[in-house]
Amino acid sequence: MVFITREVVLPMNILHICLSHGFGGLEMYPLRVGKEMKALGHQVFGLTFQGSEIAEVMQREFDASWELETRGNGYKQLFKLADWIKQHQIQYVHCHKSSDLLLAVLLKKLCGFKLIYTDHMGVKKPKKDIFHRFIYRNVDQLLSISQFTLAHNKKALPVKDECIQALWLGTDISELPTEKADLKAELKLAPETFMIGIVGRLSPGKGHFELLQAMTHLDERFHLVVVGGLNAKQGGDDPYIAKLKTYVADHEIASKVTFYGFSSTPEKQLSGMDVVAIPSHLEAFGLTVIEAMAQGKAIIGANTGAIPEILDDAGVLVDPLNVDALAAAMSDLCLDQSKREVLAKAARERAEQQFDQKVHVRKLLSIYQML
Repeated sequence: MVFITREVVLPMNILHICLSHGFGGLEMYPLRVGKEMKALGHQVFGLTFQGSEIAEVMQREFDASWELETRGNGYKQLFKLADWIKQHQIQYVHCHKSSDLLLAVLLKKLCGFKLIYTDHMGVKKPKKDIFHRFIYRNVDQLLSISQFTLAHNKKALPVKDECIQALWLGTDISELPTEKADLKAELKLAPETFMIGIVGRLSPGKGHFELLQAMTHLDERFHLVVVGGLNAKQGGDDPYIAKLKTYVADHEIASKVTFYGFSSTPEKQLSGMDVVAIPSHLEAFGLTVIEAMAQGKAIIGANTGAIPEILDDAGVLVDPLNVDALAAAMSDLCLDQSKREVLAKAARERAEQQFDQKVHVRKLLSIYQML
């Protein structure tokens, strides 16, 4: 048996649905929580797209998985999928994309499981028409990943107050490495170079373009490393990536910028950065924020979206669209070692207290149990 605080949680059979070809924070979430759920003695299953990055991990890490060629293929195989769910005695189905909810609701009608949906993006437009009322009245629990998105979701979605709540995401809080990754040596940079990094999906609104603009204001002492997939299969946005690379070439800052590419272990790259910049325009949560906090990094975050509530006073907040302010914050924090150390310590302590993945999963399991 598994224990959550004082309550006993019996083993559960849980299905995570994430029909996506991407491999960003949203897709990694069900993989991470699913792996932790398995470690706690629960059976975990997956439903995703054939040939996707997430499918490969589910095959390796979960008890079993079902792969669909297309979402439409899921409707064609509805009764076979329902039989598979009944065969594995799945009690809880957790959805991670709104576009998967109709399929999940139809399966629920056939199987009778409890349906949980985590909204990873935050709903911006009202969805209270007949179709969405049908969908959301069949969702047993809707989880918003921040207070910021919870406020939006309560206004936009036809969900009763008792069926919606905020649950911050979590990350692995392991011991800090005794030796940090030497990114400067790896990239053949001078040891005295200030390494500024950004980790995550390369897509519009994440702040990469503004960081490149800010780098034109900084001299050769500063270097920006961009960690994230450089093609669509790895979660990147191809036109956006092309725009970034064109800007670097046109403004002759290639010597100050490295496109590192995708990393399955971003904590290693984070450990080698002096400052982590996360100037997302309107982040629903900011998984990279808590990952950087867990690594004990000095962080520059956007003063918009959910980042202020996640980072609190354990970092520097700036207007993500104000390139001058962003450049000044990068320069000031890099040049002030004492301030970096104070913020790094505060960030690590806040991560330990608020964003431990194990605590998050136990809270999630307790929510399942109460349905």
